[in-house]
Amino acid sequence: MQQSKAALEIGGTFIQVGIGTKIDNKWTLTNKKTFDTRDPEDTLIDLVTYLQQFQFDSIQIASFGPLCLNKDDPKYGSITSTPKLKWQNFPIAARLSQQLKKPFAIDTDVNACAMAEFMLGNHKVRQSLAYITIGTGVGVGIIVNGQCVHGMLHPEGGHILVAKKEEDKDFKGVCAFHGDCLEGLCTNVAIAKRLNCSITELPNVSDDHPIWELIGFYLAEACQNLLYLLSIEKIVLGGGVMNRKLLYPIIDKHLRSLVNKYVEIPENYIVEPEVEDVGLIGALLLQ
Repeated sequence: MQQSKAALEIGGTFIQVGIGTKIDNKWTLTNKKTFDTRDPEDTLIDLVTYLQQFQFDSIQIASFGPLCLNKDDPKYGSITSTPKLKWQNFPIAARLSQQLKKPFAIDTDVNACAMAEFMLGNHKVRQSLAYITIGTGVGVGIIVNGQCVHGMLHPEGGHILVAKKEEDKDFKGVCAFHGDCLEGLCTNVAIAKRLNCSITELPNVSDDHPIWELIGFYLAEACQNLLYLLSIEKIVLGGGVMNRKLLYPIIDKHLRSLVNKYVEIPENYIVEPEVEDVGLIGALLLQ
């Protein structure tokens, strides 16, 4: 039986939309389109106007957060305490559902990415996987026992604290809420601020600049915490900062040094994403 769903990956800067069709247990994306993330009401008009021309069974949303994911809460499906002030407490899922007259499923963008990599990536994992994205923000999606982790809300691993290096002790970080949490130290915004350059100039920074060792160390600390706390089987890292491919071996090196053989870390533990259109595909897999 053919199944069709509308997939949305809602980011703080832009939104990707597509129609997913499932045939023979495989999802295919068509009619993909990208929108700028504007004010919520304007964005809603953009999305509804585009999607109402297609036939689909449900709306599958992978969104920036924080989100209310408690289905018993009247605010279920709302974006909550985001720094994007106009989006605070906006019921994005309910509004889309009302206007398109379709049911919805929603989770964080990084949980959706984690689910896609867990189910469709060739990572040889049985029960768990973490997906860390590092760009203008840091997000952590976590799969445990084959399911996205939820609780009081959802993982907000970008805001964990890591031990700062001595040479970085005077950098106060860029997180609006916590200063020098993981997100405050590792985003492209944080890197550019240390180097006194713009984000667009970061590709010109040489591979041998010491900033990459520093960022790799902080990300290794985050991976160490995931390993110890949740016994994660595989950690996938993506996002714009990870386009600097040398970070993968740097993170792996520092992780093994930090763990110091207390836990046996398998080869290829820190890996790149494998799933194309990982956010949209992950959205299609949400229940």
